[in-house]
Amino acid sequence: MRVLMVVAALVLTSMGATKADTVDYLDLPLSNGNGEQRGSVHPDLPYDRATLEAALNRHRGKRIPPAQFKALLWHYWIVRAAEDAGVNLSDWDPQRGAEANKAIIFAVYDFYARLYLEHPDTLRWMGFANIGAPAFAAGMLDLGTLPEFRFFSSMLMSMQKHIFMDLGAMHAAYLHGGIKAVEEMRDAGIIDAETTAAWADPAHAVMAFSSREQNLVIPDQFDRMRSRLLPPGEVVTYAITVAGPMPVPGGKTPALYRPLLGGPLPAFNYADRESRWDFLSHDTVPAYERMSEEAVRKIVQRPFADRVAEYRATARLLDLILPFRSDEPQTGVR
Repeated sequence: MRVLMVVAALVLTSMGATKADTVDYLDLPLSNGNGEQRGSVHPDLPYDRATLEAALNRHRGKRIPPAQFKALLWHYWIVRAAEDAGVNLSDWDPQRGAEANKAIIFAVYDFYARLYLEHPDTLRWMGFANIGAPAFAAGMLDLGTLPEFRFFSSMLMSMQKHIFMDLGAMHAAYLHGGIKAVEEMRDAGIIDAETTAAWADPAHAVMAFSSREQNLVIPDQFDRMRSRLLPPGEVVTYAITVAGPMPVPGGKTPALYRPLLGGPLPAFNYADRESRWDFLSHDTVPAYERMSEEAVRKIVQRPFADRVAEYRATARLLDLILPFRSDEPQTGVR
């Protein structure tokens, strides 16, 4: 009997050691790094903040290189951002319908507004993201109403989540941990040196953060939308270029920025990364940079649901049929 007890104790000890080893979460792959599936960057990571902090502190105490706990660190700051936004990260799934995700879609953009309003002198990119968001959210909802276009709706929702996981997590790190937390994300390989340098002066980083968003975070997802065969992604993304509104005051529409043969249609597809960044960097972002704090505040303080409703297709039917009825810009997309 005593021998059996000793053997049982050894087995339990071995099981405990194995369990202890698994909670280190080292060298996990980023199996959901683009945010297209439910949850965060890896399904084995827990969502309890205390558990995550304990694991991180163990690794830091042992001086383990941050690159080995990249997934854990990134996940931790995504969890913190989700908590701040009031979003249940474990249930966030862009593959669900847009209506099923509507509360999360709105909560994320309300979070961006709140961060801007609380830190207007520093977190200026958040104001830009919120101002451009109603058109993006309206596109998710409108495309989600048509079964054959739900792929495009899901991709737009994936882009929103991907941006939140990247820039939202960075903002959470900066707010809760300062520049040292941002530098740890750099050391882990989550962000690059250029992005880290921009955090030295976030008030003047709208262009830098927008470039990261458009040229590093979501371009592959736009490419996949455009390359879709049925319905043709080239047609759908061009229609988004034509129909989407331009929410930044003083900004041009794609057609006004680069008209096709001088007519009312744009000479580029917004899904094309080079054309998109040319448009945003030379027109949309500068238009936002020219806005006063009061003007930005006036917009982002308006209920987000009201602004989305103004950009839904049903509310803009005449604009979509006759997009340039006057000299005033009516269409565009961020």
